[in-house]
Amino acid sequence: MDFAPAEATLALQGLARDFARQEIAPRTDALDQEKAPENRVPGDILEKGDTLGLRTLPVPESLGGGGADLLSLCFVAEEIGWGDLGVGVIYAQDWALANAVSRLWDEVRFDAFAEKFTQDHTLHLAHVKIADTPAPEHKSPYPTEERQGASIAQNGGSGLLNGGARHVLNGAAAGLYLLESSSTDGTGRQVFLVTNDEAAGITVARYHDPMGMRACQDVDLGFNDVKLDHPFDCAEEDWRDATHATRILPVAAGVGTARKSHDHALDHARERVQGGKPIIEHQTVGFMLCDNLMELDAARRSLQAAAWAAEQGGDAEPWRSFLAKAFAAESCERVARRAMEVWGGAGYMTEAPMERLVRDIVAFSHAFGVGHAARSAAMDLL
Repeated sequence: MDFAPAEATLALQGLARDFARQEIAPRTDALDQEKAPENRVPGDILEKGDTLGLRTLPVPESLGGGGADLLSLCFVAEEIGWGDLGVGVIYAQDWALANAVSRLWDEVRFDAFAEKFTQDHTLHLAHVKIADTPAPEHKSPYPTEERQGASIAQNGGSGLLNGGARHVLNGAAAGLYLLESSSTDGTGRQVFLVTNDEAAGITVARYHDPMGMRACQDVDLGFNDVKLDHPFDCAEEDWRDATHATRILPVAAGVGTARKSHDHALDHARERVQGGKPIIEHQTVGFMLCDNLMELDAARRSLQAAAWAAEQGGDAEPWRSFLAKAFAAESCERVARRAMEVWGGAGYMTEAPMERLVRDIVAFSHAFGVGHAARSAAMDLL
């Protein structure tokens, strides 16, 4: 098992690194400080990335994409996440969901998807999970909580979707949703590709205002008689195997953000003098920086191993992507917090770069089903 990047992967990694440093990083603070959540999507940055071919990397070259495999995308996602975690997660979702469609759809349907995806540079993707739950009986202070459940009613040969979905990442900016629901017999999944179109009955019911990862919008969606055609029915294990990338790639972007926090801590430790010498020469600080390097390398390798295993298919351990996600996300949070500690009290100040990076990386404790949820899913597969 060799995770050393091939020449083509190194070229993609270098392209992403330059893009992150030249286009994304200079805008990160402005995106984070934008007061209105609906104005935080960096459309111009995403458009520049599209001209470089970043958005369509997982689509085969024969269909107009970059032909990148899942392991290569881990390297690219880390570089974009170094620039900004929100932007990194937008791209990670595009790649992961396109990867899922390629695994689920037959050749004819995937070719049609790829043609649409590669020709429309504004077409980003989002995942919508339909929770078939009733609205809560209590009166919520948030108007859209009453719309958290959704249901699909049969209407001839198609279905009609009504209700709502909460906390859809990139839900307002995405042009296409991969919508997932329980199958009619409850033994698997029904999957649809749904165009984000207000005329079709999809609206943004609420913009949330998260503490970090703010360039990737978090919204509640409302559905009013949304017509669902051409469902894809799949067994639970087929859905699980098709969605490895949804667990791996967002956290790979998080490794980039954690690495950036370590970079800032390392620079500060070299420049900050205390007791007559740079603090990097103090054993306590040096040990913290070494711990960061250990955890970053371990997190990166765990995700790469999961990506490699997912590409092999067959007898690859299905639990690997769940546990890699949990381990890497928790490691990244420790790295960011430790990096802030290297700065001492100054790291807690908003004028320092550390507090934003910590806020960003904490998103993985809440937005991606890590921790106990990932462990529980893996435990069922042991």
